[in-house]
Amino acid sequence: MAVRNKNTDASFFAAHLAKANPDKLKLQLITEDKAKAFWINLYNSYVQFALTKNPKLFEDRGTFFKTAGIEVAGQMLSPDDIEHGIIRHSKNKLSMGYLDKFSISEYEKNFRLEKIDYRVHFALNCGAKSCPPIVFYESEKLEEQLNTSTRLYLKKFASHDAKSNVAMAPVLCSWFKADFGGEEGVIDILIKNKIVPTGNSPDLKYLDYDWTLSLGNYTREN
Repeated sequence: MAVRNKNTDASFFAAHLAKANPDKLKLQLITEDKAKAFWINLYNSYVQFALTKNPKLFEDRGTFFKTAGIEVAGQMLSPDDIEHGIIRHSKNKLSMGYLDKFSISEYEKNFRLEKIDYRVHFALNCGAKSCPPIVFYESEKLEEQLNTSTRLYLKKFASHDAKSNVAMAPVLCSWFKADFGGEEGVIDILIKNKIVPTGNSPDLKYLDYDWTLSLGNYTREN
């Protein structure tokens, strides 16, 4: 279902994905980069597909993200299953990344990524205006692509006021604080991406998130 052309009918790909053999799919996702690219692309594709088909689903986002609506190798998955179960290695959605889920299926254990990569938060698009643009991620270029997506998102949604020494970070960094290494980790990331000057230790505040539905936010930038 993760297709390059946004105008392609995804139904054909979804049908084949549903019938995929789980063992064969696991072999195709043998490296962390292959798996990461696949699940990011799948998440973004499904959210766009489902919300374009029925935008009213976004009015009750909590229900939409928890509802299993796509079948992958015989298993029905929700956007939350993909993001927090597989991509974020079975983390509890509401714990800022500090707690694991209580119940983890064998399917999830089999397909989940080994390590949490904070950069995925700048790659996953849930349909909101404050989400990062959608990129088709490729395993061979994944490191470069995720670094670029992180840099571009922070350039747009982060800033530093030298006079007050206050850094404004995306609220994603607060929602999933442990993924970013806590507040010190967030500041290090802002320094690494040249939002905050090297050697600085600013106070940290977070921007509000714009939940306005915004579909079709694609880019070829990276």
